[in-house]
Amino acid sequence: MLFSLHTVHILRRVPSPRVLVFGAGGHGRVVAEVVQACGHTVDGFIDDGVPAGTQVLGLPVLGGASFLDSQPSRVVALGIGHNGTRQRIARRLQAQGHQLPAFIHPSSVISPTALLGAGVVAMPRVVVNAEARVHDGAILNTACVVEHDCVIGEFAHLSPQCGLGGGAQVGARTHIGIGATLLHLARVGDDCVVGGGSVVLKHVAAGLTVVGVPARPLTK
Repeated sequence: MLFSLHTVHILRRVPSPRVLVFGAGGHGRVVAEVVQACGHTVDGFIDDGVPAGTQVLGLPVLGGASFLDSQPSRVVALGIGHNGTRQRIARRLQAQGHQLPAFIHPSSVISPTALLGAGVVAMPRVVVNAEARVHDGAILNTACVVEHDCVIGEFAHLSPQCGLGGGAQVGARTHIGIGATLLHLARVGDDCVVGGGSVVLKHVAAGLTVVGVPARPLTK
């Protein structure tokens, strides 16, 4: 389900909502700081690979995924960088009744006609323009630009400073590398990787890794 910017910002009107960040690695730390910049309180991290009680950014790791099994409904920010893993964790959390709102850094500019899904995180200086659609769990990393009418598939990752021309489409779980560009109406299928600095001119079929200017499939 997609939500308008008005709906996404409902949390900002709730006094100090308390948030857990799932993932205590590098990406999770960045997400925690985005949550704090939005004015929310981070109670701690959830991470299966870090011992409970470890301090990360001065906040405790509360335990692994099982910590949430017996918790009442909590607000959780997705701090997992790997697209497939983020999707699996998000679906588990939603099935348990936890809330996965979108978190948008205050320096980002999001059109009021753009639609954002559950669990989306927009880092600093992101731009999302008119009537773009960003589906569940997508990462909009630092200073990326999503132009009008773009469609970003669920659990995709747009890396820092990448740019999408009007009407471009990115498939589910696809990773767009740092500084890559998709020209107007370009389409990249599901489960693709577009290498950093690459330029996609037209269409990339599902499952491909493409690199270069113009972007071409990576050969072994």
